[in-house]
Amino acid sequence: MRALVSMGMVMVMSGCANAPELANHDPVRYAIGWINREFLACPESRCPSPTRKTLAVVDIPARAQKSADSLKAVDAAPKVPPPQEAVEKRTVHFQFGKAVPTPQGLKAILDLLAVAKAATRIELYGRTDDIGSKAFNDRLARKRAEHVRDWLLREGVKAPIVLSAEGACCFADSDKTESARQRNRRVEVRLVHRVLGRDAVGNKQGAQ
Repeated sequence: MRALVSMGMVMVMSGCANAPELANHDPVRYAIGWINREFLACPESRCPSPTRKTLAVVDIPARAQKSADSLKAVDAAPKVPPPQEAVEKRTVHFQFGKAVPTPQGLKAILDLLAVAKAATRIELYGRTDDIGSKAFNDRLARKRAEHVRDWLLREGVKAPIVLSAEGACCFADSDKTESARQRNRRVEVRLVHRVLGRDAVGNKQGAQ
C-alpha cells in the first residue's frame, strides 16, 4: 500500500513539473496623442505628445477663408433700402370770402381722390387773401381746410389727415391784383407716400 501511495505522489509531482507556464505580459496602456492634427488614442509607448509647435499647426487658413467667404456672402446679399417719404402737392382754389371751391377747385378735388387713397398721410393747409380782418380770415382758412378734409373722409380716404390753417398768410402771390388774390384763396394739399429708397428720388421729382 505504501508503495502505491509513493508511486502516485511521484506521478502527480511529475505532471506538475511538465505543466505549461502561463505567459506573464504587462497590459498595454493607451494614451491620447496628437496625430494628423487631431487627438487620437494610441499605445502609450508610441504615442506622440502634443507640443506648442504641433498644436499651432491647425486649420487657421481654412477657418480664415471660411470667415472671409461668410463676409463675402453677407456683402453680396441684396440690400433693401429703408422706406422713405415722397411728397406730392396739389392745390384747391376757393371762391372769394367762402369755403366753396371754384370750378377749377372742384376739378382739383375730384382729381385728388385717387392719389389721396394711396397716401400714407395727408396734410391740409387753409389759406386766404389779404382782404378782411385777421380773425375773419383765420376762420375762413380753417373752414376751407375742413371742407377738403370732410370731402376726403366721405369718399373713403383712410390715411390720417393733418389740418392747419392761417388767414392772410403764406401768400402764393404777394401782388395786390385780383388774379393774385384768387391764387391765394386756396387749400394746399400735401400727400405723403412711403416708398423704397431707390424710388424716392423719382417720385419727388415727379411731384407737383
